[in-house]
Amino acid sequence: MKNYKILFVLALLLNSIQIQAQFIEKLGKKAKASAERTLERKVEEKTEQQTEKAVDSIFNAPKKVNNQRKKNKKEKDSEAETTSSSNEPSEGMSIQTASAFFPNGQLLFAEDFSADALGDFPANWETNSGGEIISINGTKALKMNPNGNYVAKHGKLPENYALEFDLITENLDYKGLAGSNFGLVFSGESTLNKPKNGGKFGFSLWKGSNISNQINVQNWGKNNGKIDNTIPFNLQEKLNGKIHFTIVVNKNRLRVFIEDEKAIDLPSFLSNSFGNYIQFYLKGTDPKQNHIVALSNIVITEEGEDIRSKILKGGFSTNQILFDSGSDQLKTASFEMLQKIGKVLQDDASLRIMIIGHTDSDGDEVKNMTLSKARAFAVMNYFIDEMGIDKKRLQSQGRGENEPIASNATADGKAQNRRVEFKTL
Repeated sequence: MKNYKILFVLALLLNSIQIQAQFIEKLGKKAKASAERTLERKVEEKTEQQTEKAVDSIFNAPKKVNNQRKKNKKEKDSEAETTSSSNEPSEGMSIQTASAFFPNGQLLFAEDFSADALGDFPANWETNSGGEIISINGTKALKMNPNGNYVAKHGKLPENYALEFDLITENLDYKGLAGSNFGLVFSGESTLNKPKNGGKFGFSLWKGSNISNQINVQNWGKNNGKIDNTIPFNLQEKLNGKIHFTIVVNKNRLRVFIEDEKAIDLPSFLSNSFGNYIQFYLKGTDPKQNHIVALSNIVITEEGEDIRSKILKGGFSTNQILFDSGSDQLKTASFEMLQKIGKVLQDDASLRIMIIGHTDSDGDEVKNMTLSKARAFAVMNYFIDEMGIDKKRLQSQGRGENEPIASNATADGKAQNRRVEFKTL
């Protein structure tokens, strides 16, 4: 009997254990399911949060971009202030103060002194002080004597030309150079003396002083607008070496580029076209101290009238602004000319222009009119969007095929008629 009772108790215990095991198993499944649901909710919540952030970033993008632009501007301003105060650009920073000028006109005069013997004065030059041909690192150059003027025998120059030359200097640290000066004189007469009417620019050759970091400009004459001023430009560190100059004369306007950086730009400096003849001059050096001031690689080219002058005279037209065929889409080959015109507009805020589109006679006349308007509008928008020109200073219109400047019977004539015109308002 006792055995039965024991077996019964054991059965009950086993049954209880099975029930508890089943309960625990069920509880485990529920816990697992609960945990999975919790995980799913967490994932959903995280996904929703990321989605909301993404949506917010889209709607807030302009604000963030503007804030970033403001931040970038502050950083750039800070960098500019640091650069200005130290006078030295940060490592890796590229700074360009002005566009270079690259002459590409018809050659008028070239001098490398290859035909002249060392020690002689060059045959194609005149002077009132003497000088001699020397060789510097294999390059022939005209060494100038102090207190002298030098003129090349190139004849009368046109209204628009470019002069390039290298100025080579050495041994200019001596403090006795305080009164030294090198420069160019422009006049309307061929003379070795000071002309009655003219203008000049020059600078000190004393490398040991920062007075060489300014360029003196001066003009004179009865009908000349008097200019007598100094223009800051860092030449001190360029002395005792080779300096490349590019001088550009556009009738009344004088521009001077030093190592491809614009140093002088005076629109009315030569107000009576006093740029037809050029003198080089040197003052204050001492041959006993072996001061060397020499000229080499002189080239003069006749250049076309600059864009600013053309605009000021009323305007001009060009075939250098190109579009895809039958379209108002600007070609990349057009950007160089557009940048030049836009730069003139940036430099002179008083200029206002009308942009006029023209086509050849191919196709429908009405479509050509529409196309010419669209192309003029595209040019105007380029100046506004890419160059920052105020749209109030610009107008555009199209003339279609109605104002040809050449015959539409030939391919060349059609190419001339497809043009963009700029007129001063």
